Amino acid sequence: MKKTFLLASLFLILMVILTLKQGRTPEWSDYQKEYFNEQISELQVQLGAIDNENKKKQVELQIASYQNRKPEIIDLILPNGKVERCKTCHIGIEEISSSHPSNTFGCVVCHGGNPLSLDETTAHAQMYGGSHPGSLNVASLSCGGTGGNGISCHANNQEQAKNEVDLVKTSIMSTKAGELSVVRMMFGLDKTKDVPGLAKGQVASLYPHPLQGQPSERGFKEDCLSQCHQSEGNLPVPQGLTSSNTQQGTAQVKSNGQNGDNDKVQGNGCEACHVLTNPTHTYIGDDTTIKANDIGHGMVHRLTTQIPYTQCNQCHNQGNHDALKMSFSVRSDMAKVVSDWKAGDTTWADRLSDYYLPGEIFARCEVSLDCIDCHTRRDVMGDDKLHTSQYDAVHLQCLDCHGTKERLPLTKKIENLNDLAFEEQITNSQFPALQIGDEIVRTVKDEELPFLRHKGDNWIQSSRITGKTFNVPLVYGSKCEQTLDEQGADSCHKCHDQSAQHP
Repeated sequence: MKKTFLLASLFLILMVILTLKQGRTPEWSDYQKEYFNEQISELQVQLGAIDNENKKKQVELQIASYQNRKPEIIDLILPNGKVERCKTCHIGIEEISSSHPSNTFGCVVCHGGNPLSLDETTAHAQMYGGSHPGSLNVASLSCGGTGGNGISCHANNQEQAKNEVDLVKTSIMSTKAGELSVVRMMFGLDKTKDVPGLAKGQVASLYPHPLQGQPSERGFKEDCLSQCHQSEGNLPVPQGLTSSNTQQGTAQVKSNGQNGDNDKVQGNGCEACHVLTNPTHTYIGDDTTIKANDIGHGMVHRLTTQIPYTQCNQCHNQGNHDALKMSFSVRSDMAKVVSDWKAGDTTWADRLSDYYLPGEIFARCEVSLDCIDCHTRRDVMGDDKLHTSQYDAVHLQCLDCHGTKERLPLTKKIENLNDLAFEEQITNSQFPALQIGDEIVRTVKDEELPFLRHKGDNWIQSSRITGKTFNVPLVYGSKCEQTLDEQGADSCHKCHDQSAQHP
């Protein structure tokens, strides 16, 4: 009798648990409902601005479709037969890029995790880098992994230039080695540019004694090396920027110019360049699982190779490093720079106002173009060498585009469809169509510049951001008194000495 009562009690408890569990709305269902409501709201706004009756009916049908739609488990079946359910929660997430379509690649190949789980904790377990798969400590698994078709992605390719994950770990932005050696020489600690004890690919912020126990060593590491975005350093937040309204919410940061402890903005390897951010690093896309006031996200879930100078500025235009005092000071006018960023750059004067630090000298072309129009693939992504000076790490000199008093810029004629220049064409839709027989510029270090071409008497630079073209002035045949062994920007700035104060 007791045994029967016990079994009946256990059965009753089990039924109650099952009933409660069935009655509870799963979290993924709430995400989908929120997404449907957001789409309805956006369509209703559009509807109010439409005069054409046919277009109105189309939008009304879309609204009705979302109103009648019920939450459901979304199975994504990949070409290799594997199933992923990530979009059951992340239903509104943007396509990462046209060359990485989710219906072919899925999500797990880049993010890791457990694709069949509908529970957040278990689904996100074992994700590469948490929500940042581009972090260099996991990039070999994500960006450098193998696709579902068995083809290597950005590592383990026969052609070295396509192994970006391996190369970037040796770049100056990843190691800071070139900058470290310069500082050591300034303090008289080294007579050469070699950095003893710094291994190839090692991050300089982990170097045990960069200043051999000097009192300023700690400040140097905290203020300079820790801000290296490839090292997951904390990015500086504009002084005086206590809040910034986004399209969907407000992100709060401390008024001293630094994020709160729980809202640190960090650079994360590949993402630091290839995922565009706004000044507050908040999300403005359609994925309802990402809240608009969560700091530390790209604007949308999308990769790009068209990287505007505003992206670079979020690390490189925030203030000044004083190598002698070992200190970093945030720009006092950053609130204006952020305001200009939001307004958009329509003229050369707009770009001039927020492109360079106050007092910095530059040439006009450096403002008209974007950073990636000059800095080459090997400059930014690395060339598999651990350079011990910044100058050695830079692949482009002024003479590469403008030539010298004795000769025109060096060129290369495209003769093979497998030329790496065509890959640059694919990854940037703004490039003018590249064809066999085209003559492109190559650097003294023999790197191709497919965005700079020689046609007849003209040397034409195409913006990698907008596609706008510029005629490149040549030194050859001009009155320029160029010195051949002084090809750094500082040398050219002696004559081409514009500044924000004196444009």
